[in-house]
Amino acid sequence: MAPRFLIPDRDCTLYAPGLYRVQSRILAGLFLAAISFSQGADSGPLLTFDNSPMGTEEKPLVFRSYFPNPDLEPEVLKRHGQGNPTPRYSAKTGLLSDERMDQAIPGIPAAIGVNAGKTLSYVWDTTECRLLYAWVNGFLDMEAYWGEPTRGSRKSNDYVPRLYGQLFYKATGANPLRVNGENLPEDLKYLYHSRKSTHPEFTYQAGADRTISTMVTPGESAQTAIVSFRSSNAADKLSYEAPNTAFEILENNSGSLKVLLRPNAAETFTGFKKQEVKITEANAKAGEKLYQMFGCAACHTTDGSRNHGPTFQGLSGSVRKFGDDEITADSDYLRESIREPNAKHVPEYPVGMMPAYPLSEVQIDSLVLYIQTLK
Repeated sequence: MAPRFLIPDRDCTLYAPGLYRVQSRILAGLFLAAISFSQGADSGPLLTFDNSPMGTEEKPLVFRSYFPNPDLEPEVLKRHGQGNPTPRYSAKTGLLSDERMDQAIPGIPAAIGVNAGKTLSYVWDTTECRLLYAWVNGFLDMEAYWGEPTRGSRKSNDYVPRLYGQLFYKATGANPLRVNGENLPEDLKYLYHSRKSTHPEFTYQAGADRTISTMVTPGESAQTAIVSFRSSNAADKLSYEAPNTAFEILENNSGSLKVLLRPNAAETFTGFKKQEVKITEANAKAGEKLYQMFGCAACHTTDGSRNHGPTFQGLSGSVRKFGDDEITADSDYLRESIREPNAKHVPEYPVGMMPAYPLSEVQIDSLVLYIQTLK
């Protein structure tokens, strides 16, 4: 079977066919490539063989592949099947092993990933017909899938790319969209996506008499997303129910609905490689490496600019106000903030965004020393 690449959109849209199984359930192969093409001087940058492909807000990258599952609830993926172990296949003998088994590879098939630069990445699932998760400051690390850019050598039996960036939203529970007060029918059928505007719009059949189209775009505030729904039946009343997610209804018209999603998750992903930071004695240089490795830059700048967490520049020794209390950001304060991110909530910043990282004392001390250098 030869690889198939479809380019329905004008800009860099890549469909990466995934895993194929022949009738005997043997893993037949994975066909991947990168496409580089141009349609004139204004077509934008080429999509090349890059471990970390990225789009822009003006020209989002649409990417169909297997995607990671960041611990989504079973209810979210209830229409997905369960992979089963299969006997190990030998290409040399052409036989299946009687003893060795290959386990199912964890991942979400039939999904579409979209990257609009650092402001928003998300995965939309064509099986569940819903937004699964969204993140910022990165997209996918394709090294396991594609190999190194200069040498190839993809990772054996590893077909799922890695997330990198700051995950801020995960779907929970049943599909949150309601039509005329009712849950969506069970027999949803994905139809297609199109680009009537810059961002893709996903359309699926929701019963015999309607289709629903969904578009996801970045919100104005950091780590937010706007989800717009449109029914083919202009008389439909659409509503949204998501008990475990903070959201705001921006527009609610006959046959359409626009929802602003706020963060309900705080997870950092650093891609395929984990940089080894061996520390025998706390030092600022090691702290800088840890800052990069754990994605601290997703929330905390080092140049004084505002992000969705306080900047590290000038933090050490500054006075922080918590109600009527004033506390100096000394080394003890910094250590506490790293160990227990929610111990003291700095006003004007989102609550609960930073997870508690599994850091040793020498790693924490190294981070503190690095922060103290950022005057």
